[in-house]
Amino acid sequence: MKTALTTLVASTLVATSAMAGAEVKLKGTEDVLGNAISYPAGQAEITGVDVVQKPGECNGWHSHPVPTFGLVKSGELTVTYATGEVKLLKTGDMLIEAQHVAHEGCNTGAAALKVLVFYAGSTDVPNTHKREEERPK
Repeated sequence: MKTALTTLVASTLVATSAMAGAEVKLKGTEDVLGNAISYPAGQAEITGVDVVQKPGECNGWHSHPVPTFGLVKSGELTVTYATGEVKLLKTGDMLIEAQHVAHEGCNTGAAALKVLVFYAGSTDVPNTHKREEERPK
């Protein structure tokens, strides 16, 4: 799997660097909390999801066992992590989401929140695990 992903990323970077006007917007080896990104074993599977939340709506405490990337298309997102850290993201912000760390995202803006999320997962591993028991008290 790592070989396939490495080849895909290398091919994409070569293609991107050859494209006029291409600009890298997100690149990293660590998630938003500074932890190393790790890929799950098994058959690689990429999933893209449009997430929409109403003002005041939260998505519940959860974690991602796979690398997860997001782009805030519109609105304001506040993510609270079990570590106590809080991140505020607004329209146009991108992030490499925390992996293996419980967190909850809430729409703290006045309008609908739209986030485009990509999971670099595996056919054998769910992209998200509910983690309500880790909600800070």
